[in-house]
Amino acid sequence: MCLSTAWEIDENGVRVKVCEYVSAVAVSGDTVTLTDLMGNEVTVTGILQSVDLVKNDILIAKTLTVTAGLKRYERIREIFNKCSGNQMRDVDIQEVDCGDIDAEVKEFCVGEEVTCDKFVKNGKVTVFDISTDGIAQRVTYTLIE
Repeated sequence: MCLSTAWEIDENGVRVKVCEYVSAVAVSGDTVTLTDLMGNEVTVTGILQSVDLVKNDILIAKTLTVTAGLKRYERIREIFNKCSGNQMRDVDIQEVDCGDIDAEVKEFCVGEEVTCDKFVKNGKVTVFDISTDGIAQRVTYTLIE
């Protein structure tokens, strides 16, 4: 039987254990309800970030309030693997509050040879294709309304 431990992740990336022996997860908006093996329920306000059935970990990102002047985006960062035998991409998905995505994406543009191409789709999706020292990345920001 696979039972998991649920962790809440705060804005600093710190993991706080919320519930052990989780057998069921229900999501409604920004509320995650966890049911343990004994039928006890724990409700957490946040966004279900990931469920790893191999490591038996459930990660719930704490819901952050949007600061004035900032917009909330879903950010998907893909790092394209150069190994010929491995065609998988490393992918990180997060919700971020940001005032200037052009300035924020610069944290991914580190290296001696860097190129960055920007594409905007429908005014709500911004895609950055980045190459840093020969490693290709794509960072996509989708405005959450």
